[in-house]
Amino acid sequence: MVTLDIVTTNQYEELCSYENLELAFKRARKGKTLKPYVIEFEENLKQNLLQLRNELTMQTYQPQPLKTFILRDPKTRKISKSDFRDRIIHHAICNIIEPIFQKTFIHDSFANRIGKGTPNAIKRFDIFKRKSSQNNTKKCYVLKAVIKSYFQTVDHEILLEILSKRIEDKQIMLLITKILRNYETKDQHKGMPLGNLTSQFFANVYLNELDQFVKHKLRAKYYIRYVDDFVILNQSKKKLQEHMIQINKFLLEQLKLTLRPDKSQIIKLEKGINFLGFRIFYHHKLLVKRNMRKFTKKLQKMSGKYKQDKIEREKVIETFEGWLAYASHANTYSQRRTITKEFNQLFPLNKENKIGSAKKHQNFNKKVEYSKIEFTKQKTLQLFKKGLTIKQIAKQRNLKESTIHEHIAHLVEHHQIRLKELLPQTK
Repeated sequence: MVTLDIVTTNQYEELCSYENLELAFKRARKGKTLKPYVIEFEENLKQNLLQLRNELTMQTYQPQPLKTFILRDPKTRKISKSDFRDRIIHHAICNIIEPIFQKTFIHDSFANRIGKGTPNAIKRFDIFKRKSSQNNTKKCYVLKAVIKSYFQTVDHEILLEILSKRIEDKQIMLLITKILRNYETKDQHKGMPLGNLTSQFFANVYLNELDQFVKHKLRAKYYIRYVDDFVILNQSKKKLQEHMIQINKFLLEQLKLTLRPDKSQIIKLEKGINFLGFRIFYHHKLLVKRNMRKFTKKLQKMSGKYKQDKIEREKVIETFEGWLAYASHANTYSQRRTITKEFNQLFPLNKENKIGSAKKHQNFNKKVEYSKIEFTKQKTLQLFKKGLTIKQIAKQRNLKESTIHEHIAHLVEHHQIRLKELLPQTK
């Protein structure tokens, strides 16, 4: 285990150890155990890992050329895929250096980190919007910014300099340089491939410089970053304008990056902020429309494969469950209800369907039922907004008044009904 705040000169031996390479293999194969190239590598696992260890020890290791393909999901992106043995090396490197750099990252950097991710970034935004607007009693502005062509413009020399501050071992630095140089772009010694583990990790290391500048030099209290996408909340529009100028200057001078002018602006919180696929308002959140359209198209495409027996229903359910979990972070009761009906029409469970895992189907059915429960609360909200009393809502919906009271309490708790709508101002 690494206990120091730097990677010392003897860490390369630990990186090359059979134990570290075996752990790296297990992490690289996660979720891909049935892939032919993983099965083939695992058939002679010990021999293959020893071969990798020998190449690393003798410093003859050379990464294979990347396989590049275009992904349109929803925007067009060029993804570069490393050979499986190279992915093992990427994990082996990260096993050694990641614990050191993780200590330097700020709390509010949410991409590619354990215990972080999109849902937690959105929750953090909710906390910040309440604090910065003093519970919606003050005007609040949001600087919403995106770095222009981030992965294509990362400067290798600057990145290596940042890494060398905490990595003393020259052999590890040489190995990292080989991996960076394996990606060819129009600008020499610039850019990282989308899709590589090392790229995701180095992306955080590189922009940690920006995080430190924003938190310690600009002293921005309400700042959140997710890869190249970040927000700063403040009551002063003028202050955010100053921040934007200073950030642009820092990026250009220190990291050779720039902000996208069309995607970097200061917006009033009440108008709604597009962040990580959601449009966030003070009292509610919506899914960005293009994400909804994208998933509908994906379902229809999978339906065609399902009819041709090219995909199993269980695989579709896994995808659908993931979308339900993602959509549940916004006020998407009607969309989830509609798309669940569409799912049942597109993927009927016939008697001849084979069920490999009954538990998966049970869990899926529970989620569908939960979506229906969520919908009934939102139906109550709809009627309440129309001006109906609790007694009238209960009568119209043929429910007990106590049930409607429970719905109202839930809606108040989740900031969908304000207390002053229920009680006189004096109370």
